[in-house]
Amino acid sequence: MLTIPYPKSIVELAPTQLATQLKQRSSMATVNIDRGVFPPRLLVQIQDFPPVARIMQNETTASQIFIDERGLQLPLASYRSIVWQSLPTLQLRPPSQGMCPHWPQLYRAVRTSAVAIGIVDCRNPQNLMLQTEVGKVRLGAIGNKLQLDRQIQQLDRLRDWPKSAEPENIDYLDLENPDSPKFQLKPDSTTLSQPSTTSN
Repeated sequence: MLTIPYPKSIVELAPTQLATQLKQRSSMATVNIDRGVFPPRLLVQIQDFPPVARIMQNETTASQIFIDERGLQLPLASYRSIVWQSLPTLQLRPPSQGMCPHWPQLYRAVRTSAVAIGIVDCRNPQNLMLQTEVGKVRLGAIGNKLQLDRQIQQLDRLRDWPKSAEPENIDYLDLENPDSPKFQLKPDSTTLSQPSTTSN
């Protein structure tokens, strides 16, 4: 919060310095402060970086810690006027140490997906997994933006694969090489054909 000694004349206050103090709250994206003399007042406008995903404590339990698009993790209490109905449904399983690498570009790719993605599993950054509405998807090591975009586009083209395959025999869809998608079968399953794409 702002530290302002009282009493103090409105003309002695420096809006730029006050805005800097407010932005030290890391959830704030922009702060604009205007000073009015007649009547004496400060007009403060604040915009937060909204949370985009919830951090998972473990395999099944969601925490009260959220992450924004920049990769900053903050408790729910850090956000002003956030209601439960507007909390993000996307969940993130981060590595045990540190943060999911390249999170900003990874999140930008995920949010463009036409296939609903519920969980980003980044516990092993060399073996990124997604939980989607059509099943588990493997992306492998987190690549550059172009690679991520191509993988997400291929996922969209393959969104109907459960209709043409045998989902009960498939462990996950492997998109590490988006030009050559393949199924990873469960150990006791027989060989299946390569997935076929859906025309847009």
